[in-house]
Amino acid sequence: MKKYLFVGGDKRQSYAAAYITRAGNIAQAAFTYPQLRALIGGADYIVLPLPVSRDGIHISSMPEKGLITLEELLFELKKGMVVFAGMPDEYVAESIKCKGAELYDYYKIETLSLFNSISTAEGIIFELIGGSEINLHGSKTLVTGYGKAASAVAVRLLGLGSEVTVAARSERDRTAALCVRCKAIPLYEISDIAEGFDFVVNTVPARVIDDKIISKLKKSCVMVEIASVPFGIDFECAEKHGIKVIKAPSLPGRISPVSAGEAIAKTIQSIAEGKVIENE
Repeated sequence: MKKYLFVGGDKRQSYAAAYITRAGNIAQAAFTYPQLRALIGGADYIVLPLPVSRDGIHISSMPEKGLITLEELLFELKKGMVVFAGMPDEYVAESIKCKGAELYDYYKIETLSLFNSISTAEGIIFELIGGSEINLHGSKTLVTGYGKAASAVAVRLLGLGSEVTVAARSERDRTAALCVRCKAIPLYEISDIAEGFDFVVNTVPARVIDDKIISKLKKSCVMVEIASVPFGIDFECAEKHGIKVIKAPSLPGRISPVSAGEAIAKTIQSIAEGKVIENE
């Protein structure tokens, strides 16, 4: 029986903790610094959320339950502690290692990142349906980027009858999109055909949907932003032109926290038991 301490997090962490408990272990939670100080010394494993932090200051959490800063966590870490973290940035990762703790980025496990992309894709479709007054069937959708989440949502949109155009930098990604029956264009060609889209899904964390594009979109177009800071959509420009933008961070945590949480739990348990090795 092992003791897992879940620090911060959203509903996914709660369901991950429940899964860990059902598997015969002890799961505890810390949402405030006093809770962290009281529990961290007795934990076999410390589990940080996915992502570890959104603002670079606090551990991602539900503010109503409390907030713990990254510096407070780092202060309490001791040599030999084992930390599971989801997408820690370079500073956090190096700081944890400098404390002598063992760090595993569980999001680097391919099975989890793939499952997360499925949950994200379903969440995007949920947002598109809820945010528009037209069917996906018969619509035209632009998807920017072609990573795991983008490719997952593109395939599902095709299945629902939308004509999908993927805009990506690399020829390899554009070819991959063509192979699943999407249309594919370089990012710099979006503005040439922008007026035809009913939906835009951005997955690129860099400004790719700017005024040149937004000014040509239909007023009824609905855009969904899932990228992280600095985002890919110019929100102020979209507001100026009256184009609806749905900001949709952490879709798995909001739309399917049970499935996403259990996937995290299975992954960290497999790492702890030596059944999977963190990808480089």
